[in-house]
Amino acid sequence: MTKHKIKWLLFHEPVELFIRTAEDFQRHLDHLTNNKYEIEILTLGQYQDKYLDGMICDPITELKEGRVQISQIYADIIGTFNAPDFYALSMPYLFDNHEHAARVFEGEIGEKLFEHLHEKTNVHGLAYTYSGGYRCTASNTPLNTVEDFAGKTFQRGTNPILANMIDLVNAKNVSNLSELTVAEETDIIQSTYPRYHADCTKAQKYVSDTKHSMYLTAILLNDEFMNSLSAEDKAHFYKAALKASRTERAQSVADAEEIKTSKMKQDELGIEEVITWSDDEIAKLKTIWSPLYDKYKNFFSFDILDKIKKA
Repeated sequence: MTKHKIKWLLFHEPVELFIRTAEDFQRHLDHLTNNKYEIEILTLGQYQDKYLDGMICDPITELKEGRVQISQIYADIIGTFNAPDFYALSMPYLFDNHEHAARVFEGEIGEKLFEHLHEKTNVHGLAYTYSGGYRCTASNTPLNTVEDFAGKTFQRGTNPILANMIDLVNAKNVSNLSELTVAEETDIIQSTYPRYHADCTKAQKYVSDTKHSMYLTAILLNDEFMNSLSAEDKAHFYKAALKASRTERAQSVADAEEIKTSKMKQDELGIEEVITWSDDEIAKLKTIWSPLYDKYKNFFSFDILDKIKKA
């Protein structure tokens, strides 16, 4: 039997985290479909060189237009592609623990978010992944208290919620590193332990374990390809994604814990110190950021923040 060939485009770093998930998905899909599909797993550079003669592309556009069939995309980037409900997932201290997050992702709220995604982008969501788990805060000087944020430059990316979070701790928003001079580097960036090497510079060698939100991604599928599948194979794709996502989330937590507790791992990555915040400092940070729940209460297409909190 001739295998159906599909492309899985890897977008984010560190690439090994995403290769691991794609390969696990392939194993589950092979088992479920008796090796019916052959997945070509491609980094962004490999894809651009092989299929676009080196031209730079946008992964979501490639996915929407069907030049690739599957990818794993960061929730904030999904938010920028006219699916702003995904920004809700970056709210500070939204999830109580990993079990709470799993209830959200694998229940009605997760389904509703994927419905929003398809309505806005015509792309299907299969499952939610961590690709890092709880965030930490990397900086070029130690951050021991909330007050230590004041006056520091803080890279925010495209997320409006993070911009508000930065303002509330009296740091300076930097949306693009070109806003800094060549001699400067941003003082603070949010990352995760598994993503530290991909996100941070050598100067950002202090890591505060703020656990303020989660770095979340989702496994996405092209609409035309989804519609070409039989009902049975659609179920197989969802099941393979669910199994791979559960493994990925557990592995991300384990990876983070290993780095957080191993001085040898920290030395390998260039982390000089992991700073554990006291419960009192975490409580102060929660209080400072709590007004954002009122600010964004009516921003999303449904009462997602309240539903997540109650899940």
